[in-house]
Amino acid sequence: MLWQLQPPQGDPRWLFGSMHIRDNRVYWFGEKLYPLIREADVYVGEMELEIPEANQITTTYDLKQYIFPVVYEKTRKQLIKRFHLDIERFVPFHPLLAISAISQSVLAAEHQVSLDEHLWHYAAQHDKPTIGLESYEEQSTLLHSIDPIPLYKQLIKISRSPSSIVRQTHKALAWYMKGDTHQLYRITKSSMHGLRKEIIYQRNLVMAKRILDFEPGKKYFIAVGAGHLSGKYGLLALLKRSGWKLNPIPLPQEDQKINPAPSAKE
Repeated sequence: MLWQLQPPQGDPRWLFGSMHIRDNRVYWFGEKLYPLIREADVYVGEMELEIPEANQITTTYDLKQYIFPVVYEKTRKQLIKRFHLDIERFVPFHPLLAISAISQSVLAAEHQVSLDEHLWHYAAQHDKPTIGLESYEEQSTLLHSIDPIPLYKQLIKISRSPSSIVRQTHKALAWYMKGDTHQLYRITKSSMHGLRKEIIYQRNLVMAKRILDFEPGKKYFIAVGAGHLSGKYGLLALLKRSGWKLNPIPLPQEDQKINPAPSAKE
């Protein structure tokens, strides 16, 4: 999940595949990452996390408009029973957010914030400039370009057969802990169905271009979702085809004794 990137000119950069979960197991990687973040000149997240309220885009959806009241109540009760998650609070939002929350609820949540957020805040606490490969506006525009109706149907399907998303989530975490970027890419791609072009491939091209355009005289620590690393159109392949040298860096495994992640201001 951690790679040293050496461009044809300039200082090496670090690329880490993160996950948007709060499970303590992914925090095991911290001992290797914190020194690299402190040594970097700039911390780069997948998207910017410090969003001025004035820039937040609010597009209203209505889940209940597309689901009959009886079906909605049954779906809601099933999701509360299985995932302890009430979709009532997601009614005015894009359904992809509800599906993401369901997936995250499958795993433990020992930390206040997800790993990617924690690393961003850690960099900020050490006075590192923080930027995103994508802006909030770009990610928001992408979200709202996705047709919500098929995802409403997927929510109903999940409520009726929850075992599929449970298995998939646990499988993804298992591949992540083993550092198998390709298997993680495959399971991420399969979960996207018809959205993989918009959510994975096109975004990879944009993010790779922005990494290539970074100033050569600075050291960057870059953290993106681990599903963006592997594959023919993954960041690793795109950077390699641009003439960069890539070296994988082993990370400590969960069963190795390492120091816990800093807990202050997670």
